Amino acid sequence: MKIGIIGAINQEIKTLKKIIHPYIKNNISNIKLYQGKFKKNIIFLIKSGIGKVAASMSTMTLINLYQPDIIINSGSAGSLNALLKIGDIIIPEKTCYYDVDLINFGYALGQVPKYPEKFIINDKIYNFCKKNTSKYELKCTKGLIVSGDSFIRKNSRIKSLKNKFPHAIAVEMESAAIAQVCYTFNIPLIVIKSISDLSDNSATFNFKKNISIASFQSAKFVKIILENLNNM
Repeated sequence: MKIGIIGAINQEIKTLKKIIHPYIKNNISNIKLYQGKFKKNIIFLIKSGIGKVAASMSTMTLINLYQPDIIINSGSAGSLNALLKIGDIIIPEKTCYYDVDLINFGYALGQVPKYPEKFIINDKIYNFCKKNTSKYELKCTKGLIVSGDSFIRKNSRIKSLKNKFPHAIAVEMESAAIAQVCYTFNIPLIVIKSISDLSDNSATFNFKKNISIASFQSAKFVKIILENLNNM
């Protein structure tokens, strides 16, 4: 099986690089790609860069060059749920953009024309992930994760996002863009994130303090998925 893994920044791929070591490193323009193995599977690990466009370009590059059987988006997110704490793992059932607004043309908030209102994670894949969280006694939360090109760092922004997307549990900057590309090319997607901050007035400080913890937590669960993926 060929598996693509996408993380936005160095911290989000650091542990994953160790998992697939030894690897071959390639630079494709600004995209850094590491090709290695885990058990019998070929792994293509990409550092995409931050934001929706960077994530889309990296996903498209991954699909065009290597035709992965499945893509995993691993990394960090800011909490929008009071029950989520730093280091908690989230496995969203669906994702959408929070900064797309075409409601005056009859679309739902966050919906891109000609695409579904939300990008839904495949039921079989989601249930497989949920089964493994129970098996390894990991605390994981399901729900909606929203993406946009801003780092959310104010209590007022949290309130606004919760009003617009009451079912959202977390916010970040890449997963919906990756999901849109995967949807277009019919590639199964798993999104695994860990909480780095609470998206509040202290978010910048907490992100810098906790990004390594969050990245390690998400990578830890990615490894569990890789260990069991062939049994899905």
